[in-house]
Amino acid sequence: MSPSTRPPGPVVWLERALGVFSALPVALIVLLTFVDVFGRYVFSSPVRGGVEITEHAMALVIFAALPLVTRQRAHISVGVLDGMKRGTFTRIRTTLCDLIAAGGLALITWRVAAQALDDRKSGTASVVLGLPQAPLGYAMTVLAAAATLAALGLAWTSLRTAGEAQ
Repeated sequence: MSPSTRPPGPVVWLERALGVFSALPVALIVLLTFVDVFGRYVFSSPVRGGVEITEHAMALVIFAALPLVTRQRAHISVGVLDGMKRGTFTRIRTTLCDLIAAGGLALITWRVAAQALDDRKSGTASVVLGLPQAPLGYAMTVLAAAATLAALGLAWTSLRTAGEAQ
Protein backbone atom coordinates (compact mmCIF):
# COMPACT_ATOMS: atom_id res chain seq x y z
CA MET A 1 0.00 0.00 0.00
CA SER A 2 1.27 3.45 -0.80
CA PRO A 3 1.37 6.03 2.00
CA SER A 4 -1.54 7.92 0.45
CA THR A 5 -3.86 4.88 0.44
CA ARG A 6 -2.76 3.50 3.81
CA PRO A 7 -5.42 3.90 6.52
CA PRO A 8 -4.59 6.49 9.19
CA GLY A 9 -2.61 5.17 12.13
CA PRO A 10 -3.54 5.35 15.82
CA VAL A 11 -1.79 8.71 16.29
CA VAL A 12 -3.91 10.28 13.55
CA TRP A 13 -7.09 8.85 15.09
CA LEU A 14 -6.05 10.10 18.52
CA GLU A 15 -5.37 13.58 17.13
CA ARG A 16 -8.79 13.61 15.45
CA ALA A 17 -10.49 12.46 18.64
CA LEU A 18 -8.71 15.14 20.68
CA GLY A 19 -9.69 17.73 18.07
CA VAL A 20 -13.34 16.77 18.38
CA PHE A 21 -13.05 16.52 22.17
CA SER A 22 -11.63 20.05 22.34
CA ALA A 23 -14.27 21.42 19.95
CA LEU A 24 -17.28 20.06 21.84
CA PRO A 25 -16.81 22.23 24.95
CA VAL A 26 -16.38 25.28 22.69
CA ALA A 27 -19.72 24.47 21.06
CA LEU A 28 -21.24 24.06 24.53
CA ILE A 29 -19.89 27.46 25.60
CA VAL A 30 -21.33 29.13 22.49
CA LEU A 31 -24.73 27.49 22.96
CA LEU A 32 -24.78 28.18 26.69
CA THR A 33 -23.85 31.84 26.17
CA PHE A 34 -26.61 32.24 23.58
CA VAL A 35 -29.23 30.62 25.81
CA ASP A 36 -28.02 32.57 28.84
CA VAL A 37 -28.18 35.95 27.08
CA PHE A 38 -31.52 35.10 25.47
CA GLY A 39 -32.98 33.94 28.79
CA ARG A 40 -31.63 36.95 30.62
CA TYR A 41 -33.08 39.54 28.23
CA VAL A 42 -36.31 37.81 27.17
CA PHE A 43 -37.33 36.01 30.37
CA SER A 44 -35.20 37.88 32.94
CA SER A 45 -33.82 34.51 33.95
CA PRO A 46 -30.21 33.53 33.20
CA VAL A 47 -29.05 29.91 33.09
CA ARG A 48 -28.48 28.69 36.64
CA GLY A 49 -24.82 27.73 37.05
CA GLY A 50 -23.87 28.99 33.60
CA VAL A 51 -20.58 30.40 34.85
CA GLU A 52 -19.60 27.10 36.48
CA ILE A 53 -20.42 25.13 33.33
CA THR A 54 -18.39 27.60 31.26
CA GLU A 55 -15.42 27.32 33.64
CA HIS A 56 -15.44 23.51 33.42
CA ALA A 57 -15.78 23.64 29.64
CA MET A 58 -12.89 26.11 29.33
CA ALA A 59 -10.64 23.81 31.35
CA LEU A 60 -11.54 20.91 29.05
CA VAL A 61 -10.88 23.01 25.93
CA ILE A 62 -7.44 24.04 27.14
CA PHE A 63 -6.31 20.63 28.32
CA ALA A 64 -7.80 18.71 25.36
CA ALA A 65 -5.95 20.98 22.94
CA LEU A 66 -2.69 20.80 24.92
CA PRO A 67 -1.47 17.48 23.43
CA LEU A 68 -2.34 18.72 19.92
CA VAL A 69 -0.51 22.01 20.38
CA THR A 70 2.48 20.18 21.87
CA ARG A 71 2.66 17.62 19.06
CA GLN A 72 2.64 20.40 16.45
CA ARG A 73 5.19 22.46 18.43
CA ALA A 74 2.69 25.31 18.28
CA HIS A 75 3.24 26.69 21.78
CA ILE A 76 4.00 30.37 22.13
CA SER A 77 7.73 30.81 21.73
CA VAL A 78 10.38 33.50 21.62
CA GLY A 79 12.63 33.29 18.57
CA VAL A 80 15.80 34.80 20.06
CA LEU A 81 18.01 32.08 18.59
CA ASP A 82 16.05 31.52 15.37
CA GLY A 83 18.55 33.54 13.34
CA MET A 84 21.20 30.91 14.03
CA LYS A 85 19.92 28.26 11.63
CA ARG A 86 22.68 25.73 11.40
CA GLY A 87 21.94 22.01 11.14
CA THR A 88 23.41 20.60 14.35
CA PHE A 89 22.63 23.67 16.44
CA THR A 90 19.00 23.64 15.29
CA ARG A 91 18.60 19.95 16.20
CA ILE A 92 20.18 20.49 19.63
CA ARG A 93 18.00 23.54 20.27
CA THR A 94 14.86 21.69 19.17
CA THR A 95 15.67 18.68 21.35
CA LEU A 96 16.40 20.86 24.38
CA CYS A 97 13.18 22.83 23.87
CA ASP A 98 11.20 19.58 23.63
CA LEU A 99 12.81 18.26 26.81
CA ILE A 100 12.15 21.51 28.69
CA ALA A 101 8.54 21.44 27.49
CA ALA A 102 8.23 17.82 28.64
CA GLY A 103 9.58 18.78 32.06
CA GLY A 104 7.15 21.66 32.40
CA LEU A 105 4.24 19.52 31.25
CA ALA A 106 5.25 16.75 33.66
CA LEU A 107 5.23 19.31 36.48
CA ILE A 108 1.75 20.48 35.46
CA THR A 109 0.56 16.86 35.26
CA TRP A 110 1.88 16.12 38.74
CA ARG A 111 0.28 19.21 40.33
CA VAL A 112 -3.09 18.74 38.60
CA ALA A 113 -3.12 15.08 39.68
CA ALA A 114 -2.34 16.07 43.28
CA GLN A 115 -5.15 18.64 43.22
CA ALA A 116 -7.59 16.10 41.74
CA LEU A 117 -6.75 13.63 44.53
CA ASP A 118 -7.25 16.35 47.15
CA ASP A 119 -10.57 17.29 45.54
CA ARG A 120 -11.71 13.66 45.64
CA LYS A 121 -10.72 13.23 49.29
CA SER A 122 -12.39 16.47 50.38
CA GLY A 123 -15.40 16.12 48.08
CA THR A 124 -14.85 19.58 46.58
CA ALA A 125 -17.73 20.68 44.38
CA SER A 126 -18.84 23.84 42.63
CA VAL A 127 -20.97 26.25 44.64
CA VAL A 128 -24.15 26.60 42.57
CA LEU A 129 -24.57 23.25 40.80
CA GLY A 130 -22.51 21.08 43.12
CA LEU A 131 -20.41 19.73 40.24
CA PRO A 132 -17.62 17.56 41.67
CA GLN A 133 -14.16 18.90 40.87
CA ALA A 134 -12.25 15.60 40.99
CA PRO A 135 -13.49 14.14 37.66
CA LEU A 136 -12.49 17.33 35.86
CA GLY A 137 -9.10 17.16 37.56
CA TYR A 138 -8.64 13.54 36.50
CA ALA A 139 -9.49 14.41 32.88
CA MET A 140 -7.05 17.32 32.98
CA THR A 141 -4.37 15.00 34.42
CA VAL A 142 -4.78 12.45 31.63
CA LEU A 143 -4.68 15.17 28.95
CA ALA A 144 -1.62 16.85 30.50
CA ALA A 145 0.09 13.45 30.67
CA ALA A 146 -0.69 12.95 26.97
CA ALA A 147 0.92 16.32 26.23
CA THR A 148 3.97 15.28 28.27
CA LEU A 149 4.26 12.07 26.27
CA ALA A 150 3.91 14.05 23.04
CA ALA A 151 6.79 16.33 24.07
CA LEU A 152 8.93 13.34 25.02
CA GLY A 153 8.11 11.72 21.68
CA LEU A 154 9.20 14.85 19.85
CA ALA A 155 12.45 14.95 21.83
CA TRP A 156 13.07 11.27 21.06
CA THR A 157 12.41 11.86 17.36
CA SER A 158 14.79 14.83 17.37
CA LEU A 159 17.51 12.78 19.05
CA ARG A 160 17.00 9.82 16.73
CA THR A 161 17.08 11.95 13.56
CA ALA A 162 20.17 13.77 14.88
CA GLY A 163 21.90 10.42 15.29
CA GLU A 164 20.92 9.34 11.76
CA ALA A 165 22.16 12.61 10.25
CA GLN A 166 25.71 12.07 11.50
